Amino acid sequence: MPFLSLESIALVGGRQLAGRKNYFTKVVKFLRAQKKEILFEKTVAKILGMKPARDSKIRKADLILVFGGDGALLGAVRKFFGSRALFAGVRLDGTLGFLTEYFPANLTKLLAEFFRGKFEVSERMLLEAEVRRGGAAVKILHALNEMVLQQKNLAELIELDFSLDSKKIATFHADGVILATPTGSTAYSLSAGGPILDPSLRACILTPINPHLLAARPLVLPADEKIRSKIRVKNLVLTADGQINFPLKIGDEIVFRKAEWMLQIIHPRNRNHFEILRHKLNWSRRN
Repeated sequence: MPFLSLESIALVGGRQLAGRKNYFTKVVKFLRAQKKEILFEKTVAKILGMKPARDSKIRKADLILVFGGDGALLGAVRKFFGSRALFAGVRLDGTLGFLTEYFPANLTKLLAEFFRGKFEVSERMLLEAEVRRGGAAVKILHALNEMVLQQKNLAELIELDFSLDSKKIATFHADGVILATPTGSTAYSLSAGGPILDPSLRACILTPINPHLLAARPLVLPADEKIRSKIRVKNLVLTADGQINFPLKIGDEIVFRKAEWMLQIIHPRNRNHFEILRHKLNWSRRN
């Protein structure tokens, strides 16, 4: 890939960053020594007593560093949807850290490599869900990991139909259904029995949650076609990345599709995604 100069760096934080002022001060000192433009999202700006940058300016940064857990990165991706920036997640909280894979102690060393052009970029697809009511779009949601259709407050078996454009593909009797991206294949979908996909694929996973029939199995579908579901039961909610909920009504149609914008994540050279999986999941190993 052509060399990308990283001159404008945005610092974005999750909610659990109290007591991290000294760490952020060190990161800012390093970036200033590298003569980089630094943009502070309001959470980090408050910690440092700095003036926050406008969201519109952060979207134009070269690199967005997100500090927190995976939830912080999921939220930042939606907030800065459409950004031209590369993204990287620094794990300051959380556990496994599939998305926020870099550790605070190694960040300045890693950034020094990136500033010399020693990095690779992987593109990740996002899902877009358009809720149509009475023939008109009433809500559009985006998700990096998954969309979930389930009941709002009840634990009751529901029936959900899905079609690929005009072709019916499945009717699930289950507690709900997960529609996951390849990035989200190691998240909620995995815990519900879905397969792990390489994150570079352009595909979706349709995974029933606690299906009534043993024959109901996850489906891997092409991301270039629209996946449709007509809502026929009440009290359903559509959830994006476990963070945003939208209540549905009987008669609503949901149209799922691949979002036009692709997330770009920066990595060190020669990174091995499946080696990371083996380490984090203790997967594919003998005891």
